[in-house]
Amino acid sequence: MPFRDYRVTSKFGYRRDVWTGIGFTFHTGIDLVKYHKASIQAFTDGEVIFAGMGRTGTGLGGFGNVVLLQDKNNRGQLYAHLDSVSVQRGQYVKKGQVIGEQGDTGKTTGSHLHYEVRKKAETQPPYGWTSDRTNNCLDPTKYLQNYRDNKHIIQDIQSGLNTKYETGLSIDGISGPLTIKAAIKGYQVELNKQFNAKLNVDGIWGQKTKAATVTIASGAKGNITWILQAMLYIKGENPKGLDGIFGTNTNNAVKSFQQKESILIDGKAGKVTWEKLFL
Repeated sequence: MPFRDYRVTSKFGYRRDVWTGIGFTFHTGIDLVKYHKASIQAFTDGEVIFAGMGRTGTGLGGFGNVVLLQDKNNRGQLYAHLDSVSVQRGQYVKKGQVIGEQGDTGKTTGSHLHYEVRKKAETQPPYGWTSDRTNNCLDPTKYLQNYRDNKHIIQDIQSGLNTKYETGLSIDGISGPLTIKAAIKGYQVELNKQFNAKLNVDGIWGQKTKAATVTIASGAKGNITWILQAMLYIKGENPKGLDGIFGTNTNNAVKSFQQKESILIDGKAGKVTWEKLFL
């Protein structure tokens, strides 16, 4: 379990309103307790994109002293209500590194760590926060349980891109811009091969590639579907396999991604969905 060193005082999801005791509100993270001013260590590697007192209206208001990390999946890991912080913006921290102390700053009912995983790691306000609380964050327990597996999946994707398209990627498990560029190259190769699109295979999502884009949906098979599944994994969705078959799991992953990006939720990979995946 990722939180074995803590006592869980409030889980992710709906809970009775802690301020009024009336009705239920959605808790976007998990509340964890060691003891007041206990050292808080990073649960994963990441870059600090905010450290200090969160201000009202920035997406960090009410959380007191916070550390916000951008992880390898471009998720925002928020460590909130800290008594003090010991890292600064732009610093890269390793898993297990101390980033602050447990506290009760901000709006709290007592000393604890509020830890949440925001779907987007944004470096400016609102720092990945949205008013849609039920879709704003991921379940932090499940996210950390699967975090190591994500690296292996990205490595499989990188290996597949090298094998299929000779992209020369490093098999490092990091879903960065080079991996996305390689996926675009593969997509351009497939558009040329299957639809005679006559594109330059440059890994750039430009107007010509966008214009040549095809829509695929449930029942589709082949390398374009494989690239779709790869990009869904890179963007943090889970199509449950890199088999090149557009089945129920891939359809659900597309819908989840579309909902997250606030675009038409139709379960099809069309121009807008591909663009959101590649950018």
